[in-house]
Amino acid sequence: MPCLDLLAQLREHHESLGALGASVIAVGGAADYQAQHLQDDGVPFPLLLDPNGELRNALGVDTKLSKREMMSWTSAKNYVSVIGRRRQGKVSRTHAEDRPAVVILDDQLKMVWSHVGTALGDYPTIDEIKTAITAEVKP
Repeated sequence: MPCLDLLAQLREHHESLGALGASVIAVGGAADYQAQHLQDDGVPFPLLLDPNGELRNALGVDTKLSKREMMSWTSAKNYVSVIGRRRQGKVSRTHAEDRPAVVILDDQLKMVWSHVGTALGDYPTIDEIKTAITAEVKP
């Protein structure tokens, strides 16, 4: 899934994100085998599961992609590009329709920035995330 691609980028940029004052925590649906695989590969941040979508709901990002959005050219392109680069074996279908989302919380756990995708794999770039952190994280 494209979320694994984002997690790989977050792992690669973990130190530079930390230098900006950010802590990375990844939250996924119910694919515990994917989380275990990532932890076995040495992901340097916590990987949490939210199988009932309670955190997504609390943050207001618990909306589903429509069938049209799931079948869009952008969704297909994002999915196929990741499949070509990664061999993960299994795909979590339980949460496949969840909109891709990245949020930034302040030290009081208030959401100060979010990106909610409109297609499968529609995540912000690392540069967009860094820009948002720089704008929102107060030393």
